[in-house]
Amino acid sequence: MGNSIKREYDKLSLAKDIADRENIVYQFQMTGFLDRNNAIEKIKSIQFTDIELATATVAKQVQFGSVDLHQADDNLIIANMQFQIDFLKAKLAKLELEDKENG
Repeated sequence: MGNSIKREYDKLSLAKDIADRENIVYQFQMTGFLDRNNAIEKIKSIQFTDIELATATVAKQVQFGSVDLHQADDNLIIANMQFQIDFLKAKLAKLELEDKENG
């Protein structure tokens, strides 16, 4: 796969990950319902595939403490989800800025 094709795939993948998480947060904010298993799976799965996010998560846990997500309340799960959204948006913005700078 060429570099530009891979880069576009990476950006689309980030956008999908962001949208998936935003939908979970939005549903929780609008209805109070949280599919805990789906949310926890989303949080954990990306930590296995995105080393930068995994590193940032560990740093955050060292600073604020760590809780098993299965024991966490819904608000803490949503806070973790929002942390991932913010991180992924920053990562996507960085890729887009680099693309603009490189023409």
